Amino acid sequence: MNKIDTEKKLELIRTIRSQNQYDRQLFRMREGLLYSDTPALRRGELYGLETHGSDMPPLKNKSFGSFRLRFALAIVFLFAFILCDINHLSIGTENTDTVLTYLTNNTDLLQILNLIK
Repeated sequence: MNKIDTEKKLELIRTIRSQNQYDRQLFRMREGLLYSDTPALRRGELYGLETHGSDMPPLKNKSFGSFRLRFALAIVFLFAFILCDINHLSIGTENTDTVLTYLTNNTDLLQILNLIK
């Protein structure tokens, strides 16, 4: 039987380790696809065909900015409602009592469907 020299053995070991590392990377990537909450654009493709992270446009999270605006408007409307209620002010024909009845009325689904028709 032919003896295999050391260089061939080392090359075989490097190839096996490289393939093992590649398999682990694929496994982690597939696991990330299943269990992560990050958007798909940030993960890239599985097989190394993805573009580099610097080429991708950064994802901007605008939901928190929108939340701030909506929260600020809700606070302003709440203070305006309280101010109008304390001073017995009305805006046009609406006063705080009519606004409160609009908010507390239980809307019926049939009324909504009749408005749509």
